[in-house]
Amino acid sequence: MALDSWRGVAACLVALFHLDAYSHVYDLAFLRNCWLFVDFFFVLSGFVIAANYQQRLLEGFGARRFLLLRLGRLYPLHLAMLALFIVFGLLKAWVNSTTPFGGPQEAPDTIVANLLLVHSLHVFDFLTWNVPSWSISTEFWTYAVFAVVLIALGRRAWLALLLAVTGGPVLIAALSGHAMHTDYEWGIVRCIYGFAAGVLAWNVYRKHGEKLRKWLSGNAAEWLAFGLVVLFVSVAGATLLSIAAPYLFALVVLVFAFEAGTASAILRLKPLVLLGTLSYSIYMTHVFVAGRVFDAAGALHKLWHVEPFTHRDINGHDFYFLGTRLWQGDVGYLVYLALIVATAYFTYRWIEKPGREWARNRVLGSRQEAASSRSSVLGGA
Repeated sequence: MALDSWRGVAACLVALFHLDAYSHVYDLAFLRNCWLFVDFFFVLSGFVIAANYQQRLLEGFGARRFLLLRLGRLYPLHLAMLALFIVFGLLKAWVNSTTPFGGPQEAPDTIVANLLLVHSLHVFDFLTWNVPSWSISTEFWTYAVFAVVLIALGRRAWLALLLAVTGGPVLIAALSGHAMHTDYEWGIVRCIYGFAAGVLAWNVYRKHGEKLRKWLSGNAAEWLAFGLVVLFVSVAGATLLSIAAPYLFALVVLVFAFEAGTASAILRLKPLVLLGTLSYSIYMTHVFVAGRVFDAAGALHKLWHVEPFTHRDINGHDFYFLGTRLWQGDVGYLVYLALIVATAYFTYRWIEKPGREWARNRVLGSRQEAASSRSSVLGGA
């Protein structure tokens, strides 16, 4: 439960990173580097997936069933947000009397790539449509790699795991020009590396948890881990140090898996547990919400001639920041978070949860039918 809340907090931090607001906190190194929490998602995903499916896949659960479950978890909301971005783009083009889908990021081939979840497998040299979905593209195919490797190698899958956690950082250092800040180009390497670190953390926890409890659980361990995360994210940025993020996050996941300190007790509070439940919806909806906040501010300027933006020159480019006073940006962040959580609540209830349950019912139904068929055959024999 504490780890679920961690996911919710991380999703909110990524969302805050994507809002440009003239605020007291905007220029804080920690906030400017919160994109690194995407790697926390990858690590935690590896830990949770290994905990729930590693043994089942080894015992014959089947890659098709596993991937259908994962698709049911990821795809409905991805598809819904893609459709929302497309419809909104069409409406905006109609209102402004412009040509829809004029830029390369909105070309028809990007829609097809998004539908196939391949849009961030180095197919394009840019992000498309719902920007955060680059990680959903890489994560689904990482699930596929995980299942295939486990089924093909069985108990020797640890060799592939070792290769991923050692070769991943080397590849990123060699290929990426921005260290860990890679997405549409080498994001799949980043995802496999982080996911593998999470799988490794689960296996360490499973085999050596009782021995490690003495050293990695309790108040001191949890607050030290929390402090290390804040320090690391603040310092690492897009430097080579950022490539170590999955290792640190794997340690943090191990510490909080024990849930034995006051930090875990705080994370188990109902509001934070709710954030954890809504984390995927928060992550997938926040860029759309941020866009509409800026649209509303622009409408305010057009209709009532109120200036809602501060202009800042960054590397020769004019950027709009929400608010003209620092306190306005501070309030803007709070309103933005409230809007995201509210939106996420409905997308979770109406899209994410039903899609997941549909996939689960299909998988469980097919397994029950298979079991009934086997019983009938045995009975007939």
